[in-house]
Amino acid sequence: MKDEKNRKYWKETAKSVLRGNWGIAIAGMLAYMAVDFLGTIVSAELFPGEAVLEVILGQVFVFVVSLIAMVFSTGYSYMMLNMSRGREFSLGNLLYMFHNQPDRVLIVAFVMALLSTVSQLPFYFVMYLATPGSTIDAQLLWMELTFGVMLLSIVLNVLITVPFALSFYLLADNPQMGGVESLKESRRLMKGHIWQYLMLQLSFAPMLIVSLLLMGLPLLWVLPYMEASETAFYRDILGEFDEPKQEEVIYRNASSDDYNAEA
Repeated sequence: MKDEKNRKYWKETAKSVLRGNWGIAIAGMLAYMAVDFLGTIVSAELFPGEAVLEVILGQVFVFVVSLIAMVFSTGYSYMMLNMSRGREFSLGNLLYMFHNQPDRVLIVAFVMALLSTVSQLPFYFVMYLATPGSTIDAQLLWMELTFGVMLLSIVLNVLITVPFALSFYLLADNPQMGGVESLKESRRLMKGHIWQYLMLQLSFAPMLIVSLLLMGLPLLWVLPYMEASETAFYRDILGEFDEPKQEEVIYRNASSDDYNAEA
């Protein structure tokens, strides 16, 4: 019940933050996603063949572009943090990490990509090395094996990467923090909160399914909503929502002064 209340609170906070700011939140999301998308298109144009070398070069190019896109994405996290905290923000925040040691983001992005690749090795093994067979029974068995291994890879990916989910927020929040340090700090902060994080992500599943059924258009609103909710989760983990409101502090100070005056 407590986790459900927390989840509701993070979402309500996200809605409050996005109210009146949907336009810039959507524009920022589209901007950093466009970098990744254009990278895929350019890769197909530069390396159109199916030769092994061209395929490898194409994948390397896409990977490099995806790393650059992560720098923009971390800038988006910085913008959402500013928005959530009531600070000044703009689309210019997307470039923030380029001026604050972007190599830190590249380190974290590379480690996360490596971990994801490792978690998917069982799936790659089945897809590329195991043969379906010629009989119907053999093909059904291969399909069951493929589906089972795919689920295993997804679970492994979650278990391996989720502890580091806050790394990019930490980098956006701490200009002097190194990439490896952010990974360690994220793992420390996520202790005891991994289940909450997973349930928060899963709570958006119905919206994502509906979005896909509607040609993906609602994702323009769902994805910023998810980002804002995750930002609220991050701030809550830091203990920012546990701090007393400024008005309460002023009230307590005033009450103390009145008491002292009476005394």
